Amino acid sequence: MRCLAVTLVALAFAAPAGATLEPGDRATIDVAVATLWKAPNLARAIDHPSLTNPVDLDAWNRNLSTTESRVWLDAHVQTQALYAQTVTVLARSGRWVKVAVRDEPDPQDPHGYPGWLPASQLRTGYDETGPGLTVVARTAVLRLTSGRMLTLSYGTRLPIVLAASERTVVRSPDGVGTIAKAALAPSLHPSGASIVAQAKRFLGLHYLWGGLSAWGFDCSGLVWDVFRMHGLTIPRDADPQFHHGTAVTRAQLRAGDLLFWGSPSYADHVAIYAGNGLMVEAPDSAHSVRVVPVRWDRWYLGARRYLSG
Repeated sequence: MRCLAVTLVALAFAAPAGATLEPGDRATIDVAVATLWKAPNLARAIDHPSLTNPVDLDAWNRNLSTTESRVWLDAHVQTQALYAQTVTVLARSGRWVKVAVRDEPDPQDPHGYPGWLPASQLRTGYDETGPGLTVVARTAVLRLTSGRMLTLSYGTRLPIVLAASERTVVRSPDGVGTIAKAALAPSLHPSGASIVAQAKRFLGLHYLWGGLSAWGFDCSGLVWDVFRMHGLTIPRDADPQFHHGTAVTRAQLRAGDLLFWGSPSYADHVAIYAGNGLMVEAPDSAHSVRVVPVRWDRWYLGARRYLSG
């Protein structure tokens, strides 16, 4: 068994990216949650716990404990990316790399959602192919054969190596490891009831601009991650989410439909319709994920449906 483990590590281990990355290269996120910034070297001292490898997301959240500190992110952060997500390198500046996250569609770049992060948070050579499972627990611990442990977020996908009774063996950017079987699941069946139920699991979690993990969500990040859990890739931001899917009227609304607010030219907020006149939303930096009555005000733009049937 030990020989098998060593062989699997040798086959699955990816190389640190470092200075080797060039525009056009493919790489993989190598931290639990990477924050992508609007420009290199933009983070303040308060954000340093999120820039290392491994990142310290709990410490970063403690540094963002006030509304004022979270509002600062609005003008500086683009998005986040989860462990093992694939990116395309667009540019580099010293130790920073601009990438596009492949499965976060956005009109800013055809390769995916763009932003800057430290090159140390990337790896190359990772094989993401094959059947996989997604972390369905809010967080789950990945125990690597090297002895290192990494806490992963809801929505993180990893290929299966071996399904055991209590722990599943998975392939990761840092080699083979195991995760508690109960924390993983195949893609959930995409139904309105399931979309709403998954979103409600994060009630009380604080809003975080650019956030799409169990450490904090913005409005469209919550939507993106919940749909990802159901095997569906939708646009990352509210405005492109509003311009895709199928338009539905107020009278046609079903649980799981997406509701949008903003100006006639731009949707800047999205929520999930929960039925009976209620919605689940990550509202703003001063509040947490919540269930509230739908606001049928003058800023309401309409609804879109991404679920078939």
